[in-house]
Amino acid sequence: MSLKLDFSLDNETFRHYLNGHAVVMHSHHYLALITKLAEELSDIGGPQLLKDVVEESMWAVLNDYVQKNGQTSPLQRCNVGREYYSVYGLGKMKVAGTESGGEVCLIRSHIDEGWIKKWGHHTKPVNHFTCGYIAAMFAVAFDKPAKSYRVTEAESMAVNGTEGTFIVTLS
Repeated sequence: MSLKLDFSLDNETFRHYLNGHAVVMHSHHYLALITKLAEELSDIGGPQLLKDVVEESMWAVLNDYVQKNGQTSPLQRCNVGREYYSVYGLGKMKVAGTESGGEVCLIRSHIDEGWIKKWGHHTKPVNHFTCGYIAAMFAVAFDKPAKSYRVTEAESMAVNGTEGTFIVTLS
């Protein structure tokens, strides 16, 4: 791993920080519950809201990191996103792509694993969090603003139990 990690704790607020950004490390039960809430609010766009919030939040974190650490190539920038995903405890991903889009494969996903533990397999993909995360990662990798990429979960661990596949297209 090449990511520089600076974890700190503010002793007055008891908030944790990673590279200067407030962070709450993952809980797959918590993320599964947020995902379930988004699913239950699908009539008012719950899944898209979750994707948008994650994309906007992660774009700022990832862009700050690549700017401060001189990461200039798309490969370096994608690796920052991939490594941050693991550091947050969200899982492991393989990333392939160009400026026009790509594919991301999840070989581990704590969100999907949490979903399966709580509710079993589902009939449709539910990893809206990672869709937003990947959109932010591609935007930062190719030096574009948030909302530049559309991400679709084509295969889901919550459905098939093995791997997740996300298709990335330029908006």
